[in-house]
Amino acid sequence: MLPSRPAAAHGVTPGGGVEDGELMHEALRRELQEETGLLVGDPVRTAFLMHIDSEQHPSAVAAAFEVGEWSGALAPEDDDIEKAAFFPLPDALKLLGELDSATQREPIVGYLTGAIAPGTTWLYRNRGEEETLVARW
Repeated sequence: MLPSRPAAAHGVTPGGGVEDGELMHEALRRELQEETGLLVGDPVRTAFLMHIDSEQHPSAVAAAFEVGEWSGALAPEDDDIEKAAFFPLPDALKLLGELDSATQREPIVGYLTGAIAPGTTWLYRNRGEEETLVARW
């Protein structure tokens, strides 16, 4: 499932921040409901972790999770989301593979294709247009 934002040429995975007093699984449920309208259960596994050091967001940590159950209809509540849609895996991989940002593209494509083990950690250092994968384990 990919929501699309007006500024994005392609869909991007749902995301957002953890608010004060909120745990990651609570943020996951809140963000998915805001961006897609879906109600989701707790995550069943960590898809991947990223630590990104960039000028805009020094030392940002991002986590992606796999959820096993959801309910509701796709109806984004977030004004930044134009629409959300489910895609067959080959179509989703094609769209995600076209993302310009290696930081956005490599972890999700690696996870979805099975090329990278669930729970892999990615460390990126981004300066201007240059995105450097520093380490991965």
